[in-house]
Amino acid sequence: MFNSVFGLIIALGILVTIHEYGHFWVARRNGVKVLRFSVGFGQPIWRKIDKHGTEFVVAWIPLGGYVKMLDEREGDVPENLKDQAFNTKRPGQKIAIALAGPVANFLFAIVAFALMFMIGVRDVATIVGEPIAGSVAQEAGLQANDRIIAVDGEAVDGFSELSLALASRVGESGQIELQVDRKGQIQPVSLPIQRWLASEQSPRMARSLGITPLYPSQPAIIGGLLEGGAAQRDGLLAKDKVTQVNGVDIEDWSQWVNIIQSSPEQTLTVGIIRNGGTQQLLLTPDAREVEGEVQGYIGAAAAPVAWPEEQLIVNRYMPWTALYKGALETKNMVSLSLGMLWKMVSGQISLKQIGGPIAMAQMAGTSVESGFEAFIAFLALISISLGIMNLLPVPILDGGHVIMHALEAVRKKELSERAQMISMQIGLMLLISLMALAFFNDIGRLM
Repeated sequence: MFNSVFGLIIALGILVTIHEYGHFWVARRNGVKVLRFSVGFGQPIWRKIDKHGTEFVVAWIPLGGYVKMLDEREGDVPENLKDQAFNTKRPGQKIAIALAGPVANFLFAIVAFALMFMIGVRDVATIVGEPIAGSVAQEAGLQANDRIIAVDGEAVDGFSELSLALASRVGESGQIELQVDRKGQIQPVSLPIQRWLASEQSPRMARSLGITPLYPSQPAIIGGLLEGGAAQRDGLLAKDKVTQVNGVDIEDWSQWVNIIQSSPEQTLTVGIIRNGGTQQLLLTPDAREVEGEVQGYIGAAAAPVAWPEEQLIVNRYMPWTALYKGALETKNMVSLSLGMLWKMVSGQISLKQIGGPIAMAQMAGTSVESGFEAFIAFLALISISLGIMNLLPVPILDGGHVIMHALEAVRKKELSERAQMISMQIGLMLLISLMALAFFNDIGRLM
């Protein structure tokens, strides 16, 4: 919870500052007087006024920000400052100021991705394990140890790239064309889909097709214990290695789990290795009901296992190449996001896939726990989402302002105050409805 809240506050603070600085920078370059640059809403906790008279503020509520410009529509403007008022500028200048925020978000994403590529991007190679029984991948003939090298003609190296390539097909029907390296031979594999994952709230692209990584062997070594659970109660300790149960040799963690789940409230004789020596103890799993079936459980987690080096890839680039890769990655993510947005509007996929602040906080917490590289990637993705959202043609957003200023350029005069007020009210209603839907979806995921 702390990581999620902390990560979200830091992310919003950075991205809101970047977005609003875009508006601020272009406004000043076009001769507009900026009265206030605020990160957050509500009571200020820090403020400073620069030599231009702009008040810089950090406020208590870190859920957004704004740039307040001198404008005759919002109050009296002294005669000597009228040429610095926003409303007196040409439509083209107003459009540039409105677009500057989203553009700043996209530029930040390019830099963030470039930094990530310079540090080095680690991923799991697309070597697949045994396809899930009855899945599309199994029926199509995908085999364990196949390495997926392309999706619909697009080359992929790691599972992250595989997931992104598959994401572009969500909601569609037809065939997903894979190319796989099978013992040195390139083989085509066609996966039929029908309105694939269109109604899913949190789609897991690869797994839904039956594709999973070739996981490393997981020995039956205890990694952690639940306080008060059967494992702790009956004497198991972290780092114990389970070797036998009732005289049967234990090869891996999955075999150990299967025995526990099939033995609710039955006393088992467990052989372990502890500190180099062998011991035996009696273990009685507790019982719980899972989907109508009574299963045993002991409250123990597996010790983490390192991936074999041959299954890991690290992509690291020099600065100029990293910058190019960052721009390409940003372009691909913008294209994917716009494609998903269009599919929602056209009804190809469910609106359940819209995420809100809770989903964002969960992503932030996960990225904080995963390290600096993951948090940078998270910032880049959210920055892109923020840029796209602000370009939507909704009057209260930057995209809506662009449309109004474009109409002003065509009509050779501003829209009436009444028209602007009505459009803002409509925009606010649409935005509140979108936020309510996103929050409702977040609650649904938690439930």
